[in-house]
Amino acid sequence: MPGADSAEEIAPALELRGVERRHRSGRGVGPVDLALDASTGLAVLGESGSGKSTLLRVIAGLERPDRGIVRIAGVDAGRSTPGRRDVALVSQELPLYDHLDVRTNVHMAISGLDLERDDRARRIEESIAAADAAEFTNRRADRLSGGERARACLARILARRPAVALLDEPFAGLDRRRRESVRELVCSRLIAAGTAFLLVTHDAGDLVGVSRSIHLDPDGRLEPPHRPGKT
Repeated sequence: MPGADSAEEIAPALELRGVERRHRSGRGVGPVDLALDASTGLAVLGESGSGKSTLLRVIAGLERPDRGIVRIAGVDAGRSTPGRRDVALVSQELPLYDHLDVRTNVHMAISGLDLERDDRARRIEESIAAADAAEFTNRRADRLSGGERARACLARILARRPAVALLDEPFAGLDRRRRESVRELVCSRLIAAGTAFLLVTHDAGDLVGVSRSIHLDPDGRLEPPHRPGKT
């Protein structure tokens, strides 16, 4: 129609509407409302037990919300199993297949994707290079340092290209110098790849790599969002 806006509205990478999850103890998280666009980072802050990890598990599909809607790239994820959600979850333990080398770990991350052989190989090598992991690509995961494991996990995310990455204190085990360099690499590469990410953290230094933050009070309820460094 002449004069009508022909541009299609782009759905947020992640949208939560009234999401709440409570355990029998009464502890949990929510209700939470938020929207996160592609190529955007969001820090999730709060004291231990405030429901930060529970929120990530609900988004990933590992726990079902008691109420509310989770949309990923515009798609209602309520009926999707964890493996079919367009998300990647990395915990503090930096999980990898320890008996496999880095390249094979990255390959496993995309084993379920419908890709031609050449495209699959290209994506693996490009992701390893982008994650600055080429130097140890043939090393078994159980022989990696903490920083190397973090970069290997990043390569897996970059290869999979999810709409949303969920990072549950992935830098907590690193020393200060390595933590800063790995954090900068992870955040910048995810943004460049068009991936939205949530970063659970207790460290104010981690806010450098994100554009927004939210804070959960001790009962897991959402306090007003603010920009890192603002009061």
